Amino acid sequence: MGCAHRRVSPKVTSHVNRNFESLLQQHLVSVVREIPPPWLPKIRGRRPHRPRTVAICCMLMVALGKTYDFIEAYLKVNDHLKVLLHTDRLPGHSVIHRGMADMPLPYVRKVLRKTVWRFSRDGMTVAVDASGMSTTNRSVWFDIRIGRKNSRKDCVKLHIVVDVDTGVIHHFTMTPWYRGDSPQFERLMRELPSIAAALGDKAYSSRKNCEIVARMGGKAYMLFKSNATGRAKAHPEWRRSFLEFTEDKEGWMAVYHLRSIVEGVFSSLKRSWGSALRSRKHWNQRKELALKVLAYDVRQVLYNQRAEELGVDLRSEAH
Repeated sequence: MGCAHRRVSPKVTSHVNRNFESLLQQHLVSVVREIPPPWLPKIRGRRPHRPRTVAICCMLMVALGKTYDFIEAYLKVNDHLKVLLHTDRLPGHSVIHRGMADMPLPYVRKVLRKTVWRFSRDGMTVAVDASGMSTTNRSVWFDIRIGRKNSRKDCVKLHIVVDVDTGVIHHFTMTPWYRGDSPQFERLMRELPSIAAALGDKAYSSRKNCEIVARMGGKAYMLFKSNATGRAKAHPEWRRSFLEFTEDKEGWMAVYHLRSIVEGVFSSLKRSWGSALRSRKHWNQRKELALKVLAYDVRQVLYNQRAEELGVDLRSEAH
């Protein structure tokens, strides 16, 4: 703890990135088979596509950055996926469009939990942060307030908690852009096992959040605001962290700066899957964003698994 993080080893990334599409398909099929389908198929009418098949196609569309028309063309020539799903036909763009509307967000969370469960362990050092993903919806209320049309757009704020050793996102929440970060901390930590430390910027610095970390067996490294004092106010973990910060600031900051890994996660997420959401309806925007998080986690899990297979460290020195 306290050492600067390095880039992911090229020995790991070269294999995964080169074969990402086939590895992604294999992973999604294996995970989706282990959980109940997202909805029940209709009994009447012509034979529908299996719900699991439609859900996998929705996930592939977002993970590969394709539109509804392009994913239909992609699936028409994808014999590998047909073999994995034991089917001779894959859904078209209209079925996938309905599938995106029908697929519940809790189902995506189940797939995510099934993806990362191997890497959820006691004694993790985790980092929390939030970032906005832009949408096509403009802030109409702001036009009324200022009396003119403006170019400001709404965004969906994504809050994540990341294991700094593996780079895996273990939990996430989504809020409107104007919501604060600190109240989301408890929700992010709710499903984690005991931890060694939790790192966060000034937006998460509060006595309540420090106590949440203490109850989980860890130490809080939340950067203090300029007007912060060491008064405990019935929260002893706050005072302990504040005293450690004032007495050994260099050592405290060395641990805190591990938080930079979560900024790298957001950078990777936005570079690989875009910083804007294509969906127009709010509930579809959240599902699209959740599927982007899932796609990132699948790739990160594949990186970690490849590093284990090769017997090398996940990260190497950056040149």
